[in-house]
Amino acid sequence: MLRRLFLVFLPSLTASNGHADTSVWACQQDKDTNEWVCLDDASPAAIPEAAASTPPKPIAPLTVAPPAVAPPLSLPPPVAPAVAAPLPAPVAVAVPPPTARVLKVPEPVVRPAIKPCASDPQCSADSREDDVQGWHIRLLDPAFSVQQEQVLHTLAAQFPRDPWANCMAAVGTQKNFTPVERLRERFPMDVKANYSEILDNEIGNYSGEVEMNRADQHAQSHAANYDSVSETLDLHGDVYYSDDELALHSDSANIKLATDQAKLRDTLFVYPATPLRGYAEAVYRDDKSLSHYQNVTYTSCRPGNQDWAIHASELKLNKFKGKGSAKHAWLEFKGAPVFYSPYLSFPIDNRRLSGFLAPVFGNTQTGGFHLSTPYYWNLAPNYDVILKPKYFSKRGYMLGSDFRYLTETSRGKVLLEYMPNDEVLSRARYQGSIKNSTQFSPNISANLDLNYVSDKNYFAELGNALNFPNFSFVKSQADINYIREGVALTARAENYQTIDPTLSGSQIPYRRLPQINLNLAHSFNAVVPLDVQLENESVYFQHDSLVNGQRFNFKPSVSFPMQTASAYLTPKVSLQHTDYVLTNQATAGLSKEVSRTVPIMSADTGLFLEKNFQFADKTLVHTLEPRLFYLYIPKVNQNQIPLFDTSVYDFWYSSMFRENRFSGSDRIQDANQVTTALTTRVVDPATGLERLKLSIGEIFYFRNRDVTLCGDYPSVLCAVSPVETQSSSPLVTEMSSQFNRHVAIDSGIQWDPHSNKIVRGKATIHLTGEPGEVINLGYLYRLNPLIPNRSNDITQSDMSFHWPIYSNWSMVGRWQYSWLYNSTQDGFIGLEKENCCWRFRIIGRQYLNSINVINNTDVLSNNTVEGTATTGIFFQIELKGLTGVGEQLDDFFVKSIYGYRKPGK
Repeated sequence: MLRRLFLVFLPSLTASNGHADTSVWACQQDKDTNEWVCLDDASPAAIPEAAASTPPKPIAPLTVAPPAVAPPLSLPPPVAPAVAAPLPAPVAVAVPPPTARVLKVPEPVVRPAIKPCASDPQCSADSREDDVQGWHIRLLDPAFSVQQEQVLHTLAAQFPRDPWANCMAAVGTQKNFTPVERLRERFPMDVKANYSEILDNEIGNYSGEVEMNRADQHAQSHAANYDSVSETLDLHGDVYYSDDELALHSDSANIKLATDQAKLRDTLFVYPATPLRGYAEAVYRDDKSLSHYQNVTYTSCRPGNQDWAIHASELKLNKFKGKGSAKHAWLEFKGAPVFYSPYLSFPIDNRRLSGFLAPVFGNTQTGGFHLSTPYYWNLAPNYDVILKPKYFSKRGYMLGSDFRYLTETSRGKVLLEYMPNDEVLSRARYQGSIKNSTQFSPNISANLDLNYVSDKNYFAELGNALNFPNFSFVKSQADINYIREGVALTARAENYQTIDPTLSGSQIPYRRLPQINLNLAHSFNAVVPLDVQLENESVYFQHDSLVNGQRFNFKPSVSFPMQTASAYLTPKVSLQHTDYVLTNQATAGLSKEVSRTVPIMSADTGLFLEKNFQFADKTLVHTLEPRLFYLYIPKVNQNQIPLFDTSVYDFWYSSMFRENRFSGSDRIQDANQVTTALTTRVVDPATGLERLKLSIGEIFYFRNRDVTLCGDYPSVLCAVSPVETQSSSPLVTEMSSQFNRHVAIDSGIQWDPHSNKIVRGKATIHLTGEPGEVINLGYLYRLNPLIPNRSNDITQSDMSFHWPIYSNWSMVGRWQYSWLYNSTQDGFIGLEKENCCWRFRIIGRQYLNSINVINNTDVLSNNTVEGTATTGIFFQIELKGLTGVGEQLDDFFVKSIYGYRKPGK
C-alpha cells in the first residue's frame, strides 16, 4: 500500500534539538569522584549512566553556550547537539539532559560505523548477482540501479535483525522492530566530527565524518550546519540515518525545526516492520500533518530483488485526515507494466476510505468465467457496505452486497445477492443472509442467523467451487440466552431449507417453533459430595408433511462424585419424564397425547495408576486407567412416539459411556449392561507429549435391547435400528501416538466377535516439518451389515498436503477417494510460489455436484446416489505490502488441510 510510504518518511522530517541551559555548563569535574559538579546547584542529583562510546578527555568548563532550550523530538534526522569551541582533532562531546545538576560522564552510544555496501566485496557481489539474475529479461529499466541496491543493502544491515528474515509471514504481523523512543529522552546526543566551529554563538558548522548518536538513533554525513536563530539544520553529503524503525540515505536534508518543515533530496529508505524499501527524488514536509513527494518508487522485495515495484509522479499524505493520494501511479511486475491509474486515493492509517477493492475472478464449469469488482463504501464510523457486482459468462450479471454494522451492544451483517435474469434458466435467482449478535448484559445475549436461497441448485450453479457447501440444508435460527453460574436459560427457533434435491418427506428435519431449555445445577460440599441437576425442555416441532407435536421433557438427576488421587466412583440416579401433544396425524387411531417416564441408574468408577520408568536414557511416565461403567434402564414401550429429532449415535470408544445410544429425547434405550475399558499412556514429562495412548473397551449386555427407532410412525431410520440380541458389543480399540513434534498417528478398529468381521476402522498419519510442511494420510472404513447392498458403507481414503518442492515453490492438494464407488469425492491440486515480495497460487478442484437419485425404491435411497463431477480453476497473486487479486485461498486451505495455518498465524 502506498500509505506505507508515509510511515517511512514521516520520522525523517523532524529532529531533536539538544541545546542545554547555560547554567548546566557552569560545571567542573571532581578529581576524586570524576563527577561533573555544577557550581550554581545547591542540591545536586545524579542521572543514570547511559551506554555510550569512549568518553572524551576532561575539558575546562565552557563559558559559551547556545541560547534557548528546544524541546526534544524523537523523529529523525538528528540535529546538532550543544555547541563546543572549534577543535583541531576529532572529539566526542557529550550533552547531558538540561534538568541534571550533578553529572557522571555518560559514555556515548556505541553504534558501528555505517559501512557502505560498495566497500564490502561480498555485499557488492551479491547486489550485482541479483541484478544479473533478476533483470536479464525486462521490458523496463530496473526500478533501482546497482548503486542504489548497494545503498539499500547497507541500510538493511543497520538493524539488529534482518528485516526480511520473517518475510513469509503475513504483511503487518512482524513484530521484531520495537522503537525505543523513551530512551531517546534520557540519553544525551553524542557528536563526532573532524572539525567544528561556532560563529557568533549562533551558527555551528561540522565537517569531516560527522557522526551523531543517541539511544537507537545513529546518523552520518560529510557535513552538518545548525542555525540556532532560525532553528534550521542542514545535512550534506551521503546522509545516512538509522533507528529501530527506519533507515534512510539522502544526498541532503534541510529541516526547519520551528515550523516542522523539511526538504530531502534523492532519498533511499528501508522500513523494517513491513518490510519495505524505496526511493523518492524529493520529499517536502509542509507541517506536522501534510507532506508530499516527487517521483516515488517502492517495493517490499528484499534488496537485490525487483520482481515488483510501484511508481508515482506525485504523492501527498495528510496525517490529519488519514488520507493519501497519488498521481500517475503505475505498477510493474517482472519488468513489465501491469496497471496504471491517473489518480489514486487511499487511507494511511486505520481510518477507512471508500474505493474499489482488488478484483476477484475465476472459472467454474456451471457458471463459466466470473469477474467481480468490489467497491467499499464507508457510510459511517460504525457501519459500511461492500458492493459486489459480478459477471458470469454463462449466466449473466449479478449484484451482491455485504453490509456491516456495529453498536454499543450489537454487531452484525446483512449479505444479499441478486441475479435479475439467469441466461440459462430465464428467471431471477437470489440469496440473503442476516447475522446479528447482541450482548444486553453480562448474562443476557441474543443471536440471529437467517438464511434463504431462491432454489435448491443456487450454490451448485452460482456458488464458488471453493466454498461449495457439503451440507444438505440451509439453517436459520434465532435465540436469546440467560446464563449465570448454575442457571442456563435458552429460547430458540430453528428452520431448515433443503438444498439437496434427493431429500424429501421424512428426510427433511423438523422446524423448532420454538424451543425453550432451562437447566439448573448445584453442588453441595457436604460429608458426601452431592451434585443435583434439573433439565427442562419445551419444544414445538413443525413439519409440512409429517405429524407435528409439542414435547415437554423433565429430567432431574442426583449424583455422588467421590474421588481420591487414584480412584473415583460416581453413582447417579435420574428420572426422565416426557409428555407429547400431537397434531396433524396421518394415521387414524393413534393417541394425540403420549407420556413416558423412565428411571435411569448408572455408576461410573475407575482407577488412575502411574509409575516412572527409564527408556533410551529418558524418564517416562506410564499410566494404567481401568474403568467400569454400569447402566440400568428398564424397558418402556415408546412405539407411539414419533421421531422428531432422534437418531442413533455412531459407535466409537467415547460413546460406550453414554446413558443413551439415541440422540434426542424421543427414544430412551433399555439397558442392563456394563462397559469395561482400559486406557494406558506413556507420557514424556519433559515435553508433555503423549508418546503412546492405547484404549480398549467392550460392552457386555445382560439382556436384549428391545427399544428401537421403529414404531407406529414410519421412519427410514427403522432399518438401521433393529432389536439387538448380541451379548456383547464389538471390541473397540483405539491407539494414538506423538512420536515427536513432527509425527503423530491416530487409529482405531472395531471387531465384531459374533460375525468375526471388522466393522469399523480408521487410521491417520499427520506429518509436519518446518512452516508450510504438512502431510496428512487417512483411511476410514465403516460396514453396515443391515444394508446388504452396501449402499450405507463407507470405504474412503483422504490425503492432503502442503509441501515445498523447489526454490520457494510448493505443492498443495487434497484427494478424497471412495473405494466403494471407485470415484473421487473431492480433490484439488495446485502450485504455490512465495518469496519475500510476492505470492502466487493456482489450483484446480474437482468435486461432486448435481446429485441424482439412482435407486428410489430403497428405504435408504438417500444414500444410494451419484453425482456429476464439476471442476473449477482458481488462482491468487499477492504483492506483499500492496494488494492481491484473485480468490482468497487461505481459508479454503485451512478447512481442507488439517494442520495448515495461514501465513503469520
